[in-house]
Amino acid sequence: MRLLFELLGEHETLPRAEVLACIEAEGHDYEISEEESRILVLETEAEPERLGERLGLTRYVDEHLASGSISELEDAARGLRPLSGSIALRRRDLRPRPERDSGDEGLNRIGGILANTNPVDLDSPDNEVRLISGKNNYLALKKAAIERSSFGERKVDRRPFFSPISLHPKYARALVNLARTSKGKTFLDPFCGTGGILIEAGLIGAELMGSDIKEEMIEGCRENLLSYNLDSFLFRSDVGDISENVDSVSSIVTDPPYGRSSTTMKEELGSLYRRSFESFSDVLERGGYLAIVLPDKAFIEVGEEYLRLEEVYEQRVHRSLTRFYCVFKNY
Repeated sequence: MRLLFELLGEHETLPRAEVLACIEAEGHDYEISEEESRILVLETEAEPERLGERLGLTRYVDEHLASGSISELEDAARGLRPLSGSIALRRRDLRPRPERDSGDEGLNRIGGILANTNPVDLDSPDNEVRLISGKNNYLALKKAAIERSSFGERKVDRRPFFSPISLHPKYARALVNLARTSKGKTFLDPFCGTGGILIEAGLIGAELMGSDIKEEMIEGCRENLLSYNLDSFLFRSDVGDISENVDSVSSIVTDPPYGRSSTTMKEELGSLYRRSFESFSDVLERGGYLAIVLPDKAFIEVGEEYLRLEEVYEQRVHRSLTRFYCVFKNY
């Protein structure tokens, strides 16, 4: 099936990378056919509904029907098979505001064409056809809408136990997907804190393992996971000793201390990260992925001494903090 992904515009490259990693995690190949800043069109056998359940930095997953000028989309609409049930045609304009127009004329013409073969229900349609305008125009059939409000409901201050230091759930989910996390496979966060990353991995079906140097965090993390009915194996451990509790894992995702507001137990960051990468390489299975957030490019080089760097995505948080979302693979 040819799928169209409407990506969030909050980061230039991370949403696209998440989509591709997610497809790989589901065990499918893909072939990209079109793309622009917030649109990705590709061929894949991955189920769009499952992708919609997983993705954090995407708005919609659609079946791609046609691309081109409005007149070309009109021609494509005339050739579409009748859909099962009622339809509604919605407009989505992704262009910069100065470039936008009402688009009502084209919307009405395409809507009229589709109405010739499908009953129209604007309130509760069985099918939502989407007319999307970017650098190009696209006609698509909505397959999945990402529940963005659910990510907000899982923010750190909404959990039973919380600490102010935590990734936003949609970025935690993106990290989980970048690590090619699969349902039923073992997943480790060795700096689990309050459990934000583990929650996102658990909600897509991973077998959860987590550790932290502080017993308080282990107990709080357990409380948070149980509030989402998620089972886990949690243990108190220094990051250098996780192999004493874990033989091997399929993927590792973590957001380690940066040495500012979060604690490093007074250990110098370079030492902590070096011991961490060494420990990760010991327990990460061959072919497994590590997705990690690092505060400095220098620590990426440390990671490359133990694992192969696959991807890096930079995110400026504020003047004194830039995050580097890094993906490593164990060969």
